[in-house]
Amino acid sequence: MIAKPKGCEGCPLYKKGRGFVPDSIPNGAQYVMVGEAPGAGEVAQGVPFVGQAGFVLKEWGIRAVPDIAIAPIGYANVLRCLPPKVHGRAYPQGKERAAAEVHCRVYDKWPGDATFVLLGEMPQRLLFGPELHQEDVLDRRAGRELKGVFGRVGRERVVGETRYIFAPHPSAVLRQPALVQHLQRALEIASGAQKIFESKRVDNMRIFL
Repeated sequence: MIAKPKGCEGCPLYKKGRGFVPDSIPNGAQYVMVGEAPGAGEVAQGVPFVGQAGFVLKEWGIRAVPDIAIAPIGYANVLRCLPPKVHGRAYPQGKERAAAEVHCRVYDKWPGDATFVLLGEMPQRLLFGPELHQEDVLDRRAGRELKGVFGRVGRERVVGETRYIFAPHPSAVLRQPALVQHLQRALEIASGAQKIFESKRVDNMRIFL
């Protein structure tokens, strides 16, 4: 297990989060898979996406999309340590969540010309929180169910030279394997093998809101 670096001091998870898992992004990465937080297996090895969710992502998802499978791929998480569970889920909430997410941004070394696949709710809301909040407000006013992660599968956002594709987290697929088609569809859209259903260029991305 990797000890937390000094840069983690001041984070609300500094004392109660387990380990430290840095991003694993090779030079020239064409795709970067961004999850929420490392699991126990990742913390033990100090490498992201080497546990069960990583198996699902790589073997059930990436392997089914040849253009991604042969490309340089990076792996990252919004948080770099394993948080304690809150209401049964290993992710902080409220102000603690916001502070931890902002604090972990100091470790981002993300390439500006890659395609990022945002796996699950937390990376999607970290980067596009205001848009998703406004969407939730409009859905509530109209009496509609909130779209949630599976209602956003395959959504594309472009900021400068960087593409972001919304996808379900592989842990959700692990719990319900029939949902693997949604993960594969998002990856196919990321690779250009399937038509994009919703795309928008964002000139001024606002985060941490």
